[in-house]
Amino acid sequence: MPSGNQSRRNFIRAAGATGAAGLAVSIAGCADDTDENGQGSAPDGADELGEQVREINFVIPTAGANSFRNELGVITAENWEEIGFEVDLEVLEFGAHVDKAVVQQDFDASLLGWGGTPERIDPHTFIYDMHHSDNTGQGGRNTPGYSNPEYDELAELQVTQPDENERQQTVYEAQAILSRDQPRTYIANEGGMHPYASARVENVDATLGEGLNSFWNMISVTPIGSDTVTMGYPSEIISLNPMQDLATPDRQFVRLLYDQLFRIGPDGLPRPWAAADNPVVEDDGRTYTVEIRDDMTFHDGEPVTIDDVEFTYDLYADSPTYSGLVEIIEEVDTSGNEITFHLGEPFAPFTANVLGQVYLFPEHVWGDVEPEELADFRDPNWTGSGPFQFEDWERQSELQLRAFADHFNPPNTERFIRIPGADVSQLVGDLESGQIDFIGAVPQPATLTRIEDDPDLSATPFEAIGYAKIAYNLRREPLDMRGIRRALSYSVPKEEYVEFIRDGMGTVTDSTISVHNEFWHNPDVEQFRLDLDAARQELADAGFGWDDDGLLHYGADQ
Repeated sequence: MPSGNQSRRNFIRAAGATGAAGLAVSIAGCADDTDENGQGSAPDGADELGEQVREINFVIPTAGANSFRNELGVITAENWEEIGFEVDLEVLEFGAHVDKAVVQQDFDASLLGWGGTPERIDPHTFIYDMHHSDNTGQGGRNTPGYSNPEYDELAELQVTQPDENERQQTVYEAQAILSRDQPRTYIANEGGMHPYASARVENVDATLGEGLNSFWNMISVTPIGSDTVTMGYPSEIISLNPMQDLATPDRQFVRLLYDQLFRIGPDGLPRPWAAADNPVVEDDGRTYTVEIRDDMTFHDGEPVTIDDVEFTYDLYADSPTYSGLVEIIEEVDTSGNEITFHLGEPFAPFTANVLGQVYLFPEHVWGDVEPEELADFRDPNWTGSGPFQFEDWERQSELQLRAFADHFNPPNTERFIRIPGADVSQLVGDLESGQIDFIGAVPQPATLTRIEDDPDLSATPFEAIGYAKIAYNLRREPLDMRGIRRALSYSVPKEEYVEFIRDGMGTVTDSTISVHNEFWHNPDVEQFRLDLDAARQELADAGFGWDDDGLLHYGADQ
């Protein structure tokens, strides 16, 4: 007998074969344009065929790293084969996947998530960092290599608009272009439930975008009858170097060790952190002056000075990875306990996206590191000034942090331990046996039911501003063709992913801005739902055709 996953996969694929009517038609058995195997008829393509379209390398996570996305990836690959592609499905653990797709950019298509950390509530990261052509280099957030002058103009314009209503319209227009061009298939904002041991910890704080992985949860969660909180997550941390935190799980712990001038609060707004107060903004938004707190020290006891803050911003300007974050700054000067940033032009999200993202570095530790060595530098103690300080790290085993008692906002636990699990199922077993206190990942629906029936356990809901997405590498043919990408997007079962694979957890999306980020989300962008006939039509309209075996070919005149 077929497995449960296989049966569900066949059902979802059958839904796609019925076209836009989706599951309702499939269930009713009313599809009138499919053959006995549920395969749609190909539209008329190119009259004369040329070379066969090459095999597509599709990188997806292992079931252990993310069972939901793994299943989605397998179904999507089968759908792509259904419309004529040959697919090389490559299944990788999280670290290897990030290295291949994000760092090396050695892929055709890649299924990963993009984390919804709080500073990303402002649309700049999603609109500019992830899609502007300046950010296509290795390690850049524009992993597809998307380059569109029309789009770039909007991405540049939105940061110069202090009037939020004007900026909203620009961000809306940018979203519409992305939906048309499909450099990525935006699949779903993956909200859900994060489990925790209600008998062992209290004061959990599942915030928008991250749930129990949020900074605010990690400093507020409080052990009951113990001095230690232990969390589980189904992947290892790649690096604690703030100049190399390319993956969200890394960033979630780097920010515990290193402070910023501002933190993004649970409400999505920047609030003073290492800064003593809100910035003084002058010169029509071109000058920001920030006073720093006078009660801060680094973990090694050295004071945090205004010189360290100035050094930090100079360091970022020299960073091969993160110089783009501060390129808007033309000059920095200091006076007493204040630092003044002179911008080349007004930059609407400066407080949230620069002052709220740049980590503060101790000059006495990083002062002799050359720019080209920043991403590879290893501080044995990862000395920052954050609410936690580094204690020990045994890779594949555990990362240990301890509270920094001299911090102005110390955490509610003396020790914090992160355990990398082989998969979420194993971590749930560890939660039930008392080895960990909460999990920063969403279990399978049946497992959640078991957790909620346990009087010692609970699960807390959260909404997401990040999303699951498939990135297409526009540097390579045939992914550089819009019609190809649109066809691939029509073959992704978004609604079925949320409703069947994730059992209703999450929200289908067609935009890079989450529907839960209400002010900035454009609800009227073009929608892509599972529709294999629409996918074939996109291919035919783009000049492709099919041979007798149903394999996709370029038209002879392409």
